[in-house]
Parts: sequence; C-alpha cells; structure tokens
Amino acid sequence: MMSNSIHERFYKKIIYRVEGKDYIKFFNNITTNKIEFKSDNKMIRTLWLNNKGRIIHDLSIGWIDNSDSNALLIDHFSSESLIENITKYKMSLDVKIIETSLQAKISDIHSSDIEGIYFMKSSISLIDKYLAIGTSNKLGLINNFNPMDFILQGISYNKKIFRNRTPMELNLWCAIDFKKGCYLGQEIVARVKYKGQVKRNFSFVKIEKGIDITNAIIYKGENEIGSILHTDYINKNESYCSAFINHNENYKQSGLRIQYGEKEYYCEILENLFKSYSENY
Repeated sequence: MMSNSIHERFYKKIIYRVEGKDYIKFFNNITTNKIEFKSDNKMIRTLWLNNKGRIIHDLSIGWIDNSDSNALLIDHFSSESLIENITKYKMSLDVKIIETSLQAKISDIHSSDIEGIYFMKSSISLIDKYLAIGTSNKLGLINNFNPMDFILQGISYNKKIFRNRTPMELNLWCAIDFKKGCYLGQEIVARVKYKGQVKRNFSFVKIEKGIDITNAIIYKGENEIGSILHTDYINKNESYCSAFINHNENYKQSGLRIQYGEKEYYCEILENLFKSYSENY
C-alpha cells in the first residue's frame, strides 16, 4: 500500500516542450540552478521560488537528440500555473512552452530497445535512476521502481509536502547554484545559508506498525521534536512517513513516540543521507 504514491511523483506529470532562443536565459534568470545545454541526456533540477523563498515550481529540464532546440521540461510540483507564470515573467524574451501528451516514469534501466520512449538520466542526487518519457501506453512496459530506494536515502517526492515549503526545509540545497546570478527568492535562501538555519527540515520516520498516519506529533520523552505529515509507504508491518523534525534532532534515533487518536506508537527517525549530502553540496 502506498499513500500519496512516491511513484505518482514521477508518473503522470505534465511534460512540456520549451522553445525560443531565450529559454535558457529565462530559466537562469528566474530559477535557482544554473541551466546550460547538456548533451549527455542528464536532466537538471531547478526550483522556481516566490519572493518569500517558497517553492512554487519544482522542475527538471533536459534535452533529447543532443539538440538544444529539443528541450523537455518536467513539472514535478506546482502550486501555481506554470504557463501563466512564464507568460507573466518572460517580458520581451523569446520563450515558448507547449504542453505535450507525454508522461514520465522512474526506471532502473536505460534501454534503446523500447520504441517510442526517451530515457533521460534522472536529476535526483544519490540514486542511479532514469526517467522514461513516453505515452501512457508505452510507459506500461516499464516496471515500477522500489520506493525504498528513495526512503533509505531520505529523498522525498510526496508532492503534498512541498506546498508552502522552502528548499531548505526539504534539504534541496543541491538544486541551488550559489555562484549564478539573481533569481526570485534569492535573498531568503542566502540569508538562511549564511546567517542561520530553518527550525525544522525533512526526514523519513519509520513506525513499527502498518498504519496510515497523518498529522501526528513526534515526542522525545515529553518534548515535541517534530511532526508526521503523511504516510508515504506501508510495507507489511512497517509504515514510512514524511516528517519535519527539529533541526538539532534530525538524525538517526529511535525510542520516539507518537500519539495518534487514542493509541500510542513508537517510531524512529531514519538516517538521512540526502540531507547530509545536500547540506555539503
């Protein structure tokens, strides 16, 4: 059982073609990462923030057929209309965005034997995955990946927890280039990077019970140290949940408890390799 499926994060996502001589300049001006043409089929993850530093679009961009005129843009998460925002902010720049009928699905393999599917190297750090891009019928030929590959690395793709969050809360430092020029929300990101830290950031929590839990407080002794938002994956008698933990308590530890309804459950915070990697990126 999977609640708010991790597979859903990369399946049935909206995929666009991006055209126009200024589209690379546009995304460099507006989003967090450095965008430059790559001929190695590897996608670049970048975030579009609002002026409060919160994520409004989580995007990946890549190129097919080794051509900078064949750019694909994957919209993993949006709290606003991507097309409307591009129209609003492009000003006089030559940028066109065209919604396609294509979908994307995470794949463990790269194969040139499946006609009608493009394979792009995933933009997700720490895991060796591909994005299979094609029509819904074609993607039915691709096996689902194991969600534990993400959970054991601490990588969240439950789109519901992205709403109103900053990259720092989601440990997404690796989607930010601090050497590039200005972008929306840059002042907020830089202030946290150089002058402080967020109160809570993301990790997975494991509960020794196969239950679907939402909005539960995590206690260490009598002290509240975090909260569970959603259950991402239930594997037999274990539940894996998206949680936000106090920054100074966000490390592998067990013996924690949650109160859910009239019942009490014990849980543990899993080691978050993605958090460690991204903070030192």
